Amino acid sequence: MEILWFIAIIAFIIIETVTVQFVSIWFAGGALFAFIAELLGASVVVQWVVFVVASAIILVLTRPMVKKLSKKDVAVTGTDMLIGKTAVMTKDTDNLGDLGEAKADGKFWTAKSLDGEPIPKDTVVTIEKIEGVKLIVKK
Repeated sequence: MEILWFIAIIAFIIIETVTVQFVSIWFAGGALFAFIAELLGASVVVQWVVFVVASAIILVLTRPMVKKLSKKDVAVTGTDMLIGKTAVMTKDTDNLGDLGEAKADGKFWTAKSLDGEPIPKDTVVTIEKIEGVKLIVKK
């Protein structure tokens, strides 16, 4: 059995290095513990229990770190930084086809009301989201 566990450790490590997805590293750790259990004279059933339990424990203990390391960085664009900020309406909006206009961060944007209610000129609004080149705002 020790040959089987040794091969399993190597195979799981190779799979991990090829996939780079953190899918088998926990099993390599579990196989290592099962290998140690085999060297200590444990039965085959005990070795399999050690493999499963050790793999699960390693998964639970390392998952937060792996999640943090594999988290994709989202690029924040300049326009995304406008969300949550205020703007001033420079033209009325009625959301019936005539979009309004708002000035935010020194630039003029086409603007639309989030809730569909008309927003008069000179109203201070909050930018809720951006769709293309249009601000979606609320009073």
